[in-house]
Amino acid sequence: MTRPLLTLCDLDETYCGRLYEYLKENLKLKFKIEAFTSVDILVDFARKNTASLLIVSESALMELRKIAGTEHFKNILILDEDFVGVKEDESSFGEQNIAHTTKYQKAGKIVDTIVDFCAEKAESFDGLTAGFNSDKRKVIGLFSPISKCGQTSLTLKMGEILSSYGRTIMLSFDSFSSLPKILNVESDGSITDLMYYSEGDKNKFCIYLEKIKKTVGNLDVIMPARTAMQIRDISAESLKMLIDLLVQEAGYEYVLLDLSEYPEGFFDILKLCDKLFTITRQTGADAYRIEMYEDVLRQNGYEDIFASTIKISLPDVKDTASFSRFTCDLLKKEEIISGKAG
Repeated sequence: MTRPLLTLCDLDETYCGRLYEYLKENLKLKFKIEAFTSVDILVDFARKNTASLLIVSESALMELRKIAGTEHFKNILILDEDFVGVKEDESSFGEQNIAHTTKYQKAGKIVDTIVDFCAEKAESFDGLTAGFNSDKRKVIGLFSPISKCGQTSLTLKMGEILSSYGRTIMLSFDSFSSLPKILNVESDGSITDLMYYSEGDKNKFCIYLEKIKKTVGNLDVIMPARTAMQIRDISAESLKMLIDLLVQEAGYEYVLLDLSEYPEGFFDILKLCDKLFTITRQTGADAYRIEMYEDVLRQNGYEDIFASTIKISLPDVKDTASFSRFTCDLLKKEEIISGKAG
């Protein structure tokens, strides 16, 4: 499939070059990107090639209008430079999709605006993927019936380490979670939003994924739902479909499931995991909870889950160096990683 085409035009050669390089490196949607500092050359190119999106500075747009060049573009993101009269003339654009963002901001904010634009007008960007390919996958689940046992901290640390070996995403199935506060990010969407989009048109899945996910270091994180009720509507079948999309369409090599609440078909979800870790503690009450959980597995015919579960006792999470070594050693012991990161 031919990649959708993004054209960038700014009369300032230095700015255009820098933004072009930044988009190539940091825009994870798989556009083919072409940059222009001449509107005449841009229009000549657009006559022969269909652009899915034009990103254009106001000064370049004014020049483009003089030669009626905007007619070649369906979707236009304008980099505002505060020229008078640009927005007032938008009625002449007909049925084109127009959006604005300021030119004078961090390039990362421009990338966010591009993703938002694509998500809002997703019907114009069929087949836009995340631009990665993965020929391997490992689904790693973490679940413990013990509360406040450090499971999310371990999942994040695993994600941090694994993301240096391959493309990694963490899905949180907690509720009323403090994860956004821990990571100091604002949540624009959650696991339930991503589940909804995974059940729609897969050609647009990667656009919505880029909008919903948060990136911390090299680790991508999908924020938890607000309530346990929302999580319980998630089925094993729908989660399998989501995991397949994350691997096949978005190219993730490692998918981490931080399981706290009980979605529908919870035990079947546990069976989706290539590795399943359960945190234990030696106190009487916690040991009793682990025993009850294992009894439920046996009584419901899930001996295979019980047999394959890796039970671990965590070191002091506050000792970050020791915790990192423990996690890295654990991943190597279970043959999830080997050698040095790439």
